[in-house]
Amino acid sequence: MKILLFWCCSMCSLISTFLKAQNTSFIYELNYKPNSDSLITDKIVFYLDVKDKESSFRSDKFRRSDSLRAKQGWGNGFDMEYNNKQLYIYKKNGNNEVLKYVFVPLIYNTYVISIKEEFHWKIIEEKKKIGNYNCQKAEVEYGGRNWIAWFTNEIPLQQGPYVFYGLPGLIVKISDEKFDYDFELIQIKDFKWKELYTNKFQKQITWEDFQKLQKNYYTEPLSMIKNSDITSYDESGNIMKTNFKEMKENIKKRIREKNNPIELNHKVEYK
Repeated sequence: MKILLFWCCSMCSLISTFLKAQNTSFIYELNYKPNSDSLITDKIVFYLDVKDKESSFRSDKFRRSDSLRAKQGWGNGFDMEYNNKQLYIYKKNGNNEVLKYVFVPLIYNTYVISIKEEFHWKIIEEKKKIGNYNCQKAEVEYGGRNWIAWFTNEIPLQQGPYVFYGLPGLIVKISDEKFDYDFELIQIKDFKWKELYTNKFQKQITWEDFQKLQKNYYTEPLSMIKNSDITSYDESGNIMKTNFKEMKENIKKRIREKNNPIELNHKVEYK
């Protein structure tokens, strides 16, 4: 009788956790290397918001911006370059449709790429505890990188950070073998919004289109604003003439120095 009672309590707890996970925010911290040749790393906090059969993975910045846009009609501005703060994924109908958002710097155009890759997971017997969760190891290839994941069946939700999904439990930690990208679950909260408030996009594009967008932006990063009336100031607050040539070269330098995209197989080589 005691064994049966324990089993029933365990099942009730598992079902309760699973039901809760259907409307939950899983918060991940990403540690990544902007430059693969450097040991310097950066951190970004991302939210995986799960609501029923939909989910959205985006940075805290984009999440707040999406909420503002839904409520006020406008959000925060975009960055000056394509970067890892723009990792933004929407999954629909469970995981049957996965869309990667592309945000064009400065002009605020928003596109999506449909992720068609299938994840052929190799589940390994190795286990360990990460935080409060008992996890099991799995491996997969994606984006020209080999990834090592740790998932827990204590939360039987086939979800994970970024594009990853399909394991028999929530992905608690996943990193590529070179540790250029390392996602780890740091907190779980109730998802209290009525909707995901996912950003609207203008059209769907291909990876080749995305590469062209990046190349064009690198060639002329200031094409949309160089004829605008922009006021610059020196360190003393005095008005000075805007040096567009210097600004352009600084942007191009940053792009070259931070060219370590998560999808290496679609990397643009800048000269």
